[in-house]
Amino acid sequence: MKKFLLTLSEYNRIHQVARGVIEGLGTAERSCIFFAVFGAYILETRYKIPATAVAGNLAICISDEPKVAFFGRNEGGQIVADSDGFHMWVQTDTHIIDFMAPIFPESFAGTTGDTVIPRKMLQRPNATEAYDLDSLNAIGDFITLPSRELTHTLLEKFGKRPANSDLIHVAETWFGKPKGKQLATFAMINDLGEVTNLKLPANVATGSW
Repeated sequence: MKKFLLTLSEYNRIHQVARGVIEGLGTAERSCIFFAVFGAYILETRYKIPATAVAGNLAICISDEPKVAFFGRNEGGQIVADSDGFHMWVQTDTHIIDFMAPIFPESFAGTTGDTVIPRKMLQRPNATEAYDLDSLNAIGDFITLPSRELTHTLLEKFGKRPANSDLIHVAETWFGKPKGKQLATFAMINDLGEVTNLKLPANVATGSW
């Protein structure tokens, strides 16, 4: 099995386009649904890799103390996922991919003390996932706790908003073809003729978890 389905540059390109669209409208660190839906769509349509967006909890060890950062709510010492606390990533037959990972520093800001979270790619074979939360002991150890019900609810809600479909189309158009040169900027025009100039973010993943 391949260690990675995408090269670092291919992964960063998907991340940059998704983030560029989101940051053109606001902040990206709370937009995991868009990263996952767009990422899965590009894997399916451009790379012919079956993929789906999955919601639930994701936890990752960020230091050898060990210290664990997680998406979800802490309820009596248990991590739970609901509409008030969740994450969404991409699942393929062989890998777990989180296209939002390079902005984990922003996503976990204020929750990890003095631990500096690096900008890295999260693209791991399913077989490398930890067995349980207690097994997250070394940097990069991770676990996902998917919720089928929450995934269905969130994706259904996302799909019902026409604006979301429009943004996916904008991102797809900007992305272009995998072997083509990626445009650094893109002009997004709304129904009123108003133009929003999008640009690729400069900081990207420089390694892998």
